[in-house]
Amino acid sequence: MKVNPTLAKMISFFLAILVPILSLSFVQSGEVPVSDLETSRMLRKAGGFMTGVCHANPDYTAIRNANIGWVREDVPFPYDEDGRLSRSYLYWKERMQPYVKEGIRILAITPNPSEYLENGLDVRNADDVPRIQSIARFYAKDLKGIAGAFQIANEMGVDRFTLPFTIADAAKFIGVQLTAMRAVSDDVPIGYNLGGAGLYKLPFRMLRYNAYADYVGLDLYFGSFENIIKSIDAYPAIMRLFHIVTGKPILLTEFGYIGCGEPKTAEEKRAILEEYGFGSEEEAAQDIDAFISRLPGPFRREIEKYYGDLSSEEKAQLLFQGEYANHLYRELPEGFELEGYPHTPQGQAAFFADLIPRLRALRFCAGAFVYMWHDSDRCYVCGQPDCPVETGWGLIDGEGRPKDAYYAVKETFGKIRDS
Repeated sequence: MKVNPTLAKMISFFLAILVPILSLSFVQSGEVPVSDLETSRMLRKAGGFMTGVCHANPDYTAIRNANIGWVREDVPFPYDEDGRLSRSYLYWKERMQPYVKEGIRILAITPNPSEYLENGLDVRNADDVPRIQSIARFYAKDLKGIAGAFQIANEMGVDRFTLPFTIADAAKFIGVQLTAMRAVSDDVPIGYNLGGAGLYKLPFRMLRYNAYADYVGLDLYFGSFENIIKSIDAYPAIMRLFHIVTGKPILLTEFGYIGCGEPKTAEEKRAILEEYGFGSEEEAAQDIDAFISRLPGPFRREIEKYYGDLSSEEKAQLLFQGEYANHLYRELPEGFELEGYPHTPQGQAAFFADLIPRLRALRFCAGAFVYMWHDSDRCYVCGQPDCPVETGWGLIDGEGRPKDAYYAVKETFGKIRDS
């Protein structure tokens, strides 16, 4: 999210004052407005504070050496069109077994709405709810001994994961699965996560289901996707706020910091637009559909799939003013940074070194999953190899070599393990 620089500075100024006040006030009030019992129960089920990473390669020794005890992975839909167990699901189970044998536990993310819709199941149809719940119970039973914890769906509220569901639909989608899974499994942690617009749209809709959840997960990326938050202090403050709102232990299901990226000059941006046959944003906006048609395949398909019904003006605003502008120009604009933590390998490492001990000190925090294990060859959103937005998150580089961030995580997670 890119906010007008002047407005962003004003908001940042007030947040710089507000965040410490929130932190102090929550601490003074005892930090945990509900009892510690639920957090203790969550930690007991999980075997302690969850030190995790998202989307790991099978580098079991390197993972263990980094004191990482958990990996977070997406579970495929379990059935094929004939109602038999799908090859992708069976292969996933086979692929997870070595992690378990190596003593690395799995946080399993169940599929998002699109996979259920593709298989003819829609939570908006009352007749389909029992089948959706049956699948949730199947996951709990069939993955016993493989999944050490479950997360129901991922980042409901982010368009690419949620549409065509509304937030109300997404809450029901999560809730009916939570209730079903809880009925057959009480020995592994079960919860859901909040990300993107879901951070402010979903929590209150989920309160009716929170009794069935062991935790609420947060996906936070301050300083990488927006130009408002400037202080690393925002992490504990926001986590406390969500703990108060939900009354549940908080699991940082995704957090990280991009280890590369910088602003582009006006000349560099103009050269990129010229690659698509336009001399300026204003010129491209006059024929925005033609401009979109020339974008890299993954980028074009995402815009057409989720935003094809927007007006030309709205499409232009989306591409040139919203988060997609960073993908278009393959940049991290000025202001997209936490103070003291540049988007460099060293700044990324310092971010983990400073933040992880503070997470462990929060009595209501049940664990933290670093996003992610390895740098990516291409941005999964726009498909471009030199887009920093989704390529520079890794603890190891594209050749499998540990980055500075790997050693920072190894040290801080090691202190948690030994405490």
